[in-house]
Amino acid sequence: MKRKSSRATTPAREAQRLGAEAARTAVDAGRPVAAAADRAAKAAGPAIAAGAARARRTKHPLARGAALSVLAAGGAAWTAAYRADRRRIAADPVKPGLDFELHGRPLAVRAGDGTDLRVRVFGPEGAPTIVLVHGWTCALEFWTLQIQALQDEFRIVAYDLRGHGGSAPSSGGDYSIDAQRDDLEAVLRAAVPADERAVLVGHSLGAMTIVAWAADHGASLTDRVSAVGLFSTGLDDLITSSLILPAPGIGPRVQQELGQLLLGSKLPIPKRATPISSRVVRYVALCGAASPATVAFSEQLVLSCPRDVRANTGSAVSRVELLQGLDAIDVPTTVLVGRDDRLTPPVHAERMTAALSDVLEMIELPDVGHMAPLEAPERTTAAIRALVAAGDRAAAPVGD
Repeated sequence: MKRKSSRATTPAREAQRLGAEAARTAVDAGRPVAAAADRAAKAAGPAIAAGAARARRTKHPLARGAALSVLAAGGAAWTAAYRADRRRIAADPVKPGLDFELHGRPLAVRAGDGTDLRVRVFGPEGAPTIVLVHGWTCALEFWTLQIQALQDEFRIVAYDLRGHGGSAPSSGGDYSIDAQRDDLEAVLRAAVPADERAVLVGHSLGAMTIVAWAADHGASLTDRVSAVGLFSTGLDDLITSSLILPAPGIGPRVQQELGQLLLGSKLPIPKRATPISSRVVRYVALCGAASPATVAFSEQLVLSCPRDVRANTGSAVSRVELLQGLDAIDVPTTVLVGRDDRLTPPVHAERMTAALSDVLEMIELPDVGHMAPLEAPERTTAAIRALVAAGDRAAAPVGD
C-alpha cells in the first residue's frame, strides 16, 4: 500500500484544525477568542497559499477538489481571525480618542522645490507654538492624542511630510533628509511668527529632520527655537542596531546592505488591514502590550503611505549620519524612547543624550515600542508640556 504524502495533506489538516479551533473558541462565551485568532492568522496564510498552488498544479478532479477544500478551510480560519480582531478593536476603550476627527486651520505652504505640504494649525493664536513632525509612513494624525490634549492652551502646528498623508509627492522625486530639512524650514517660516520661538518635537524621521535642520541653521537656532523633543529616533547606525531582524554572524556590512534593500523595497503591501499585516505592524513598530485599537490605528497609517514614497523615504532613512548635528542644539532637549522599541532601540537615546549639551530629560518608557506618542500618550504629552515650560524659563530675563 502506498503511503499518502504528508506534503499533500499537512496544509489541509492544519487549515481545518485552525478553522475548527477558531469556531469552537468563538462560541465558548467563557473564553477569549483572541488566542485562537492569533494562531489562525499565523498559519492560515501559508495554508491558503499552499492550497492555491496545489490547485494550479493539478489537473485531477479529486486532487483539485482537495486543494479547494484547503482553500475553503484556510479561508474560514482567516475570516475567524479577522472578525476576532475587529471585535477586539471595537471594544478597545482608546478607540474613540483615536477616531476623533481633528479640525485644524489649513495653512498653505509650498516647499522650495515646489512640493505642496499639508499643514494644519490648532489652538489659540498668540499662545506658545509647538511644531510636531511625524515619522516615516505616518501623517499628522499620528499626533492626534497630543493635539487633543494640548490644543486648548497651546498653538500647535502639524504637517505631513512630503508624499505622506495629504502632502503632495515630491515634485522632483527627492525624499532625502535634506529635502525633509528644507520642508521644515518652509513650515517654520510660514507658521511661526518672526518674533516668536517655537518648541520643535519630532518622532523618528521627524526627529531626524529636526536635527538636520538644526545643523543647517545653528547660528539662528536659539532665536527661533526654545526647546526640542527627540522621540523614538536614531541618528546613525540605524540598521545594524535594529532589533527587527537580528542576523548574528553575517557581518555589519552585509547586514547594512540587506537593511537598505528592505527599507527601500517597493514590494506591495495590502491596502486594507489583514490578520497578518496587523501582527507584522505590532511586531515591527509597537510592543506586545499595545492595545488592539492602537495597533489598528498605526497599521492604517502605514498601509496608507504610497509604495514609492515609502520606498524612497525608507532608502534615505537607512543612510542617515546625523549625530554630529546635535552640536548645534543648545536649548533644553528631551530624548524619549520606548524600552521595547525594535526600530530605534534605547542605545540610540543613550548616544544622543551623551552628545547633547542641554538635556532636560532622558525618558525610557517600559512596555512601549516605537510608537510612543500612541502607546504612552499621557507620558508623551507630559514631556511636551515640560519642554514648553523649560523653553519659557530659558527665555525669561535673569532675575525674573
